[in-house]
Amino acid sequence: MSKPNAVRVAATSARIIAGLAVSTAVVAGAIVSVPLTWPTVTHTPAEVEVTPISGDIFLTCAGPLRALGRDPLNAALITADAWPEVTVGAADGVRVEEHQLRMPELADASEQTMYIGRSDAREAVEIAAAESVSVMGPDLAGFAASACRAPSMESWIVGGAASTGTSDIVLIANPSDVTATASFTVYGSTGPTRTSDIVLAPRTQVSVPLAAGAAGESTPIVRVTATGAPLRTMLQSSLIRVLDPSGIDLQDGTGQPQRSQVLAGVQVLVEATDEASMTIVRLMAPSNDTNVRLTTRTADGARVVGDDEISIDLRAGEPVEVDLPGLPVGVYSVEIEADEPVVAAAWQSTGVGAGVDYSWMTPAPTITEPTTFAVPRGPAATLHLRNNTDADTIVTLTDFANGDEREVVVGAQSAALIQVDSDAAYGLSTTGPVHAAITMATPGAIAGWPVWPSAASSSAVTVYP
Repeated sequence: MSKPNAVRVAATSARIIAGLAVSTAVVAGAIVSVPLTWPTVTHTPAEVEVTPISGDIFLTCAGPLRALGRDPLNAALITADAWPEVTVGAADGVRVEEHQLRMPELADASEQTMYIGRSDAREAVEIAAAESVSVMGPDLAGFAASACRAPSMESWIVGGAASTGTSDIVLIANPSDVTATASFTVYGSTGPTRTSDIVLAPRTQVSVPLAAGAAGESTPIVRVTATGAPLRTMLQSSLIRVLDPSGIDLQDGTGQPQRSQVLAGVQVLVEATDEASMTIVRLMAPSNDTNVRLTTRTADGARVVGDDEISIDLRAGEPVEVDLPGLPVGVYSVEIEADEPVVAAAWQSTGVGAGVDYSWMTPAPTITEPTTFAVPRGPAATLHLRNNTDADTIVTLTDFANGDEREVVVGAQSAALIQVDSDAAYGLSTTGPVHAAITMATPGAIAGWPVWPSAASSSAVTVYP
């Protein structure tokens, strides 16, 4: 019984082994034959490269020059003293629309004009505007000019004062169609202090006395952050020494804190004396203690003869002012390097006493793409270009009014001064990074502001149908 069973088991095992061998051969043959017999199929998805139409550009100006405290029965009353002259220019194909901003807190003016640039083209909307105002009164006297700019989500006011003799006003505009909120943080001698938020209705501009959140501060710095919609923030400042009105200014908000800053277009019209400074830089490190180095360069980019680099240690949140003494009459750039991000601005004056004026110059951002700027009516105007790279840069200026072009070579680690017309708008293109600022000055009048990059043209996107 046991032997036949053994034969059957052996035969069955042989059949199983033979079957496995045949199956393995078939599978192996199938695997080998697949790449040899099946066709190769590739699929390239359809795609289309599309450049969106560039968005609209909203430009907001400061509006009327405000007077504060003229009513002895209502010291907080703000009135309109003088209206600025505005210069607006745009490239061919750009439509310029005028819209109104409400100013509910002004007793004698209800609206001012804002400008919107629109285009159906794919390129960036090339539009620029600037304003200027000149007054001579018992409490406000001087010349002020500034660019009209697009709103932003954050800005810093590095300038002004809330001490005796000043009547500084923060101007905040909401050019959008939705409600926005402005939040203030004021930095002073005791560090940062958060103040109340302000809600801005659509298409509205409000005026807030700087003393409301920085009373008694001689070197305040204000951070304004927006929620809901970007806001345009400026500072209108004025000064009275003893009983003499001693200048007015319209100062734009700066960008975010940075480790490297270039203050281009700093003007010295009168040399400093032992009693009075003509050029002062205000600095602050918002978040961390840091060391800051300041280097002053002449209008052609050379380091000031005999100038030692100024080094100063900053404590976080505490504004500091640094005097720049001994500068001859001329135009300069002040270059700032810090170990931690800082904010900065330069104060410049035409002198001391009655009939003088002053201006704050904020940092000039790096320009690499085509941009635009406008020059309002006023004293002789100059474009200060600073190239702090190791390669020459060619800057081309295009007059929007007649299409005339000028090319300027700005050497490596150098600078240039270019005369520009007042009441004109220009396009600026460059082959390399530059910093630029507009200066306007005459005895008893001074103004200046940086040239900012325009809104970038829309980038092409790939669409897969």
